[in-house]
Amino acid sequence: MIQLFRKLRHRLLREKKITGYIGYAIGEIVLVVIGILLALSINNWNEERKDRRTEAAYYCKLLADFERDLRNIRTLYEESEYKIATSKKLLIDLEQMQKDKAYLINQYIQSLRTNVFVPSKATISEIISSGNLNILTREVLKDQLLRYYAELDKYLYQLEINRTQTLDKAFSYENELILGYQLADYVQGTLGPEILSFLPESNWHLDKEDPYFKQFQNDLVFFVIMSEREKQHFDNILNEMDPLYTQLQDLCQSQT
Repeated sequence: MIQLFRKLRHRLLREKKITGYIGYAIGEIVLVVIGILLALSINNWNEERKDRRTEAAYYCKLLADFERDLRNIRTLYEESEYKIATSKKLLIDLEQMQKDKAYLINQYIQSLRTNVFVPSKATISEIISSGNLNILTREVLKDQLLRYYAELDKYLYQLEINRTQTLDKAFSYENELILGYQLADYVQGTLGPEILSFLPESNWHLDKEDPYFKQFQNDLVFFVIMSEREKQHFDNILNEMDPLYTQLQDLCQSQT
């Protein structure tokens, strides 16, 4: 085709057919413009296809992040319930004064143990940092995702406050040795019997009027409250997550 146009152009020039040559030149320009527009159209089509593949991949990756978070939340929720049950049982044991102090201390440590919920934000961080937020064409879902992660940060802040307050309570005693932290299983093995033999001892757990008894009892009630608040925060996160999780499932499954 190109050779044909070249021959035609040379023939028109030889024959000095200026009008015909101008018409040919205009036609050639039109063909070039059409070629450029066609190339641009194909490029745009390829880019659009690539964006849609990227969008579909993002939905599946977001779904995977949500599923990891769901597993973690369920585990942490069960831990909160365990801490409540442990604290309530320990309150009864403390009141009955039939357990030795080492047992009370070890159970006390179990009741204050708090793991941190670290959500999977890899995908949403990648979408935002790469400037690919505009690739998500489902505007309602995009707005819901941004709102969810903003709300999630608020719940994480509240969970961190709960955790800090719990730990502050546990270490607010005037003398941790009088309380008996050295009797914790993992500490006894580290200190050894020689050191344990000369550390101070106290039977505060057998005297309901002792300040340590009262503070210990108060702490256990506080732990129940904090663990219940943890559960509420996790419930709120799950409620925010649920409609998004369903949509992401549908979108991801539609690509497979």
